[in-house]
Amino acid sequence: MEEKREKKSIALSVILHMIILLYGVSMVYLFYKQTQWTDGAVFESDLPVHIRMIIEDGWYYSLTAFVYLLCYMLPFGDWAVALFLSFCGVSSVYLTALLVRRLLHPAENKALFLDYKALAAGLILNLVMPCYIKGIADGRYIGMESASIWHNSTYIVMKAAALVCVLYCLKWMSLYREGLTVKRWLAFSVLLAVCTAVKPSFLLVFAPVMALFLLWDWIKGTPFKRVFIFGSTVFLSLLVILFQNRILFGGSTGNGWKLAPGYVISQHSGYPLISAVLSALFPLLVLLGNFSTLKKERWFLGAWLTAGVGFSELFLFSETGKRASDGNFMWGYSFALLLIFTVSLVKWTEKAGGIFRGKNREKSGEKSGKAELLALIMTGCVLLYHLYCGVYFYLHLLQGVSYWMWD
Repeated sequence: MEEKREKKSIALSVILHMIILLYGVSMVYLFYKQTQWTDGAVFESDLPVHIRMIIEDGWYYSLTAFVYLLCYMLPFGDWAVALFLSFCGVSSVYLTALLVRRLLHPAENKALFLDYKALAAGLILNLVMPCYIKGIADGRYIGMESASIWHNSTYIVMKAAALVCVLYCLKWMSLYREGLTVKRWLAFSVLLAVCTAVKPSFLLVFAPVMALFLLWDWIKGTPFKRVFIFGSTVFLSLLVILFQNRILFGGSTGNGWKLAPGYVISQHSGYPLISAVLSALFPLLVLLGNFSTLKKERWFLGAWLTAGVGFSELFLFSETGKRASDGNFMWGYSFALLLIFTVSLVKWTEKAGGIFRGKNREKSGEKSGKAELLALIMTGCVLLYHLYCGVYFYLHLLQGVSYWMWD
């Protein structure tokens, strides 16, 4: 029986790796086509602008600029860029799978290659998009926030780097009270700085939540020295942000930022709050059913606090000047959506396991158990619709449809 189960696990894992590989190859095609975009709606993307910033303008805002410089030293520069971005996209799938497994089974030692459940979760979480309802927003992307984004190269790279940071933080957040070695402190500092150098959006939603947890630990008795040392891992990243701020918002640029509540999220939707709910419907439903566990599980609370900080920044702030309509305060919240979808899938899976093992029915009675099972199924259907919307969107991108994807 055990041997049969192992063969099934290997077979399903191989199939999933093949699907992920196909996904990676399709991204190479998509990103190559995006490098060729000049005008119009076919394969529209921010990528040519990001490439031009460094190749033609010498604008060293993001660490990706140096990667593009190296790529265009090759005779097949466009293909090299496409391969690099595809590698980051595929890496995000595997890193998300690792994050799911870390949360579901912290002590799991089985190789990720054989963990088909984690691999499936990683792929799903990198494809889900908002539950689309025609007429709520201008299109399937703009006006409806999403963690699955294929048109912005700096976000694609930041997403993979940020997942590494989250995995590292999960590993050491509970152990830092014992003291961080210089090697571990330096590793986390560099990881955060590299991620910030790619795009500062992750740090802008991560650092405030990290500060809240460290403050709470200090109040609860953790020595200030330990708290300060772990918190100081963001100092290098703050220097990076200061450098980026001079480039993006220096006096000669004409760019800046201001408080403008609701402006960004209402740019492309007549129903911005409804759009926001539809963008995170599955996580919100899971939260309703698990609200009492927020205080007990730091990773669950941390993901939702990150989403709260991200949405607050998106709602409150707007840029001015040439970047006023770009919605760049969205990116941190976009990554936070990946986090709340991930923790929500973990919670949903845990509850499903409990129900189908009969534990919850025995505790709460048959009638209550049926209601819980129905709620679980309905929530799962919402997740499937998120996935359908994402797959639909991505397949149409491959056909050259604009990422705006108008109604």
